[in-house]
Amino acid sequence: MNKIEALEFLKLHQPMPADNDITQEMINIYDNVRIYFLAHPDKEAIPLLLNSFGEGDGLGVYQLVEDVFYKCNIDDVVENIASILENPNTIKSIRFWCTLLTMSFPDNRLINGLKISAQSNDADTHDMALLGLKLIGEKCTD
Repeated sequence: MNKIEALEFLKLHQPMPADNDITQEMINIYDNVRIYFLAHPDKEAIPLLLNSFGEGDGLGVYQLVEDVFYKCNIDDVVENIASILENPNTIKSIRFWCTLLTMSFPDNRLINGLKISAQSNDADTHDMALLGLKLIGEKCTD
């Protein structure tokens, strides 16, 4: 796999299909994309990965995507998460995963988006947003 193939796959899957619709072959390719960007971090991949989260957990692969973001410039990661969370039209699955990621990247720039997530009808997203806001508050006092 190379950068062009990896980016093209992500561009075609914004978001990935729900877990009950995804094939093993598709999730294997997705995981290969993740592994590629883990070895070759790329700013262009950040928003594509963030917007790739479909309904469910990607057969266990979505939890592993976070590792890619640790290899990237943290400012780029935070700016992209903030942009997604501040968009009121962000779909439920993407909002959930991006809200969850704020706990790994607590930053004041995420507050506005987390406030939107805290208004979610989805209990998990709501709870994650409140925890994310709390972590940012704790970080600000350090």
